[in-house]
Amino acid sequence: MIDALIQQFESPLCGFSTGAALDVVHPAGVVRDELMQPHVYSKSEHATPVQSVPPLRIGVVFSGGPAPGGHDVLCGILNHLRPEDALIGFCNGPGGLLRSEHKVLTPDDIQLIEGVGGFDFLGTDRTKLSTTDQFNVVSDVIESMNISVLIVVGGDDSNTNALFLSDALFGRCHVIGVPKTIDGDLGYPPYLPVTFGFHTATQHYSRLVQQLAIDAVATKKYWHVVKLMGRSASHVALEVAHQVCPNACVLAEEIMVSGWHFLDVINYFSSVIHDRFLQKKPYGVIVFPEGMVGVIPEFQSFLSGDIGPLNECLLSIGASPLSMASVILDAHGNPNLSMLQSEKIIQDAIAAYLAHHYSDVSNVQLMAHFFGYTGRSEDPTAFDSAYALLLGKTAYELALSGVSSVIVGCDFSNQGVQPVGLPLIAMLHFDDARSMHVIQKQLVSTSDPDYQAYVQQKSDWVTLDVRVPRSAWFEYPYRFRFGDEW
Repeated sequence: MIDALIQQFESPLCGFSTGAALDVVHPAGVVRDELMQPHVYSKSEHATPVQSVPPLRIGVVFSGGPAPGGHDVLCGILNHLRPEDALIGFCNGPGGLLRSEHKVLTPDDIQLIEGVGGFDFLGTDRTKLSTTDQFNVVSDVIESMNISVLIVVGGDDSNTNALFLSDALFGRCHVIGVPKTIDGDLGYPPYLPVTFGFHTATQHYSRLVQQLAIDAVATKKYWHVVKLMGRSASHVALEVAHQVCPNACVLAEEIMVSGWHFLDVINYFSSVIHDRFLQKKPYGVIVFPEGMVGVIPEFQSFLSGDIGPLNECLLSIGASPLSMASVILDAHGNPNLSMLQSEKIIQDAIAAYLAHHYSDVSNVQLMAHFFGYTGRSEDPTAFDSAYALLLGKTAYELALSGVSSVIVGCDFSNQGVQPVGLPLIAMLHFDDARSMHVIQKQLVSTSDPDYQAYVQQKSDWVTLDVRVPRSAWFEYPYRFRFGDEW
């Protein structure tokens, strides 16, 4: 698979034109009719030859949280940039774009940043672009710098920005999105099955969780309660679970399907601890995503400002009640779940539940961990590096083809790698909670083969311990193991 990505990256520049039709109903009146594209863009011999395209001044901006491979996206553009073109990097995210903070990028920068993790070469932020005044400011910046194409590297919120920017800048500047997020919740299979950064982050977290599991087996006395990144979807936790096989794991989507409440989750974790204790294994690893709290009713009440239901559960098992803490929201209205120490709440609740319901369990030591921000700046894996390079090149090819309001995709089906441009409007849905159209987050589907494999295997993980020799790390995301022959 990596060889196929590299082969596409090293292929000559190619033009894109309209390809497969999409069977979607576009929401009317959200953007102008010219952007209501009913098809994907694919490489075509009939497209305008890229050599005949007039010189381009391309702006690029990182948006949202960092993800491994962002610098390789820049290198993917720079490696193919024609001498008459220019690449302008806007610094410090969309906020820096509003302030016209920028620097010129050149091919000499490749040796500095290729294969290097983080977003620090340009910087990033979470500024939401939504008001007429903001769009007017961006338009003025774009016009004053004679930018003909703006490439937005970001996740679902950032590419929602990109869609509405493409409408505001229509006729002046084309806008192209590049899919980034370690959460893995930005997708549109088969044209966009994975974002760059996801594989690296999950490999990073898997190594950390495995190290805890190894230590637990060696010392035979610690239970590690691990919260992982994953604000809305549990793709990270699912990928780590397949890699490490934790003794207990629960996904947010599982909770939604089962209708579990807080004490159901605590009972599940506690029962696994009890089962292993009876086997003379008072140690192990528990894994869950941070977004789990967004689907547990008692935590939902907490996030809405009511601590009562959660405290009632805690008091019922002899745990100490919590004080109401403020919930921090980002510019897009998302609660910052990383700031909520849910791993410590879960740890204390398990300890209380064990004491309350399992009198035969003694001397169980629980330790809470949160693995999050370090995974965002890890040096990219070989897969993410090759993938990000190809996404950067494809964004440039789409720019040369005069395409706007699309996100770069890559179809991995049919034992091949086919770069595409996917219309952003196709990914849109109406968010009732925010009363606005946004790009829809892709949750873990309970019908997907990787989820079904997880459900079938997780009961076997209860008694499992880390062994020597260790299992090999996945060279590409686990979800790609189903439905193909890679």
